Amino acid sequence: MGIQKMILNIILTIESLIISMFKIKKNKVTFISLESEQLTSDFEFIYNQLDLKEFDVHLCLIKYHKDLWGQFLYFINCMKQLYLINTSKIVLLHDNNYVVSHFKRKGVIVLQVWHACGAIKKFGNAIEREYPIANYDYVLATSAYWQDAYSQAFSVPRSHVLPIGLPRTDELFDHQWLDDRKKELYQKYPELQNKKVILYAPTFRGNIYKGFTAVPFDALSIIKQLPDDYVLLYKFHPLMGNYQLADDQRIINMNHEDTHALFSISDYLISDYSSIVFDYMILEKNLLFFVPDLDDYSKSLGVFVDLNDFQCPMCQNEDEIVNAIKNSLCEVKHMKEIKNVFFNYQDGLSTQRVIDFLRGIIHETEN
Repeated sequence: MGIQKMILNIILTIESLIISMFKIKKNKVTFISLESEQLTSDFEFIYNQLDLKEFDVHLCLIKYHKDLWGQFLYFINCMKQLYLINTSKIVLLHDNNYVVSHFKRKGVIVLQVWHACGAIKKFGNAIEREYPIANYDYVLATSAYWQDAYSQAFSVPRSHVLPIGLPRTDELFDHQWLDDRKKELYQKYPELQNKKVILYAPTFRGNIYKGFTAVPFDALSIIKQLPDDYVLLYKFHPLMGNYQLADDQRIINMNHEDTHALFSISDYLISDYSSIVFDYMILEKNLLFFVPDLDDYSKSLGVFVDLNDFQCPMCQNEDEIVNAIKNSLCEVKHMKEIKNVFFNYQDGLSTQRVIDFLRGIIHETEN
């Protein structure tokens, strides 16, 4: 343990003793994020539907930076987290949390609103970590399929993995929302109209401690082998920043656009171990995988899902991607059946089910 972590633990331990004299407020709900200073995705959906007269809502949102100033701000934020966590009845997370894992008091309920509709790659306590995840009470999931994997990753009972859906998927079940996003994108990018759109959206390689990298991807080679009515859009994981591919009229950087919105105009998705493949399944469109490092990745990090189970093209190089597209190998006719495995609910009402769950905790406390 480094000196900074030792100092942080000493301060948080002393603070915990003081906070133990405060009562847990029965209707207090706190959102905690280290990824953004604003409510986004599932958090935004939940917050917008919470009755602020019924729930006493608090936000503890920062964007973590690895530099020295960022470390200092995180240090201060941990102290704020500790107070909010241990005086709230419900705490909502969408990433892993050091304070919860080490300093949560009895009586606080932590709901992990995990930022993915599933998990191909292993994560959490299923892999080697700097510290073990602990003290989570419930985890949201889109399907009972994930109960074993999430139970292992988050160290919660299998029955506490709740297959009631993720709020952010509600928009993908909303045809009007998709139509509106399509119109907006066509207005912004008129050159995409009447084109066959390929979206390349991979996950990152590496981690926050060792840095992030991307697998080499020759977008120019792909687009040159396809007819003129094909365009390739790309959007990398936010942790990669504005990572860019080759500069070409038919290769367009979409790192600044919303991923779900991009789904509305995409005819094909090329991805790898990213959980967004599950989101994309909702639309039952063409899907293929670019996984030149599949063997090494499966052995070193490990996977919860065998990609071959999707029965989609598994491409090791760019030529195989072109072949899959040209010969319609990624027209997945069985996608509806796969979607039914990974989404127990397909009604666009997942946010409401989450609100009902939170309300149940509050009312149970009152009784």
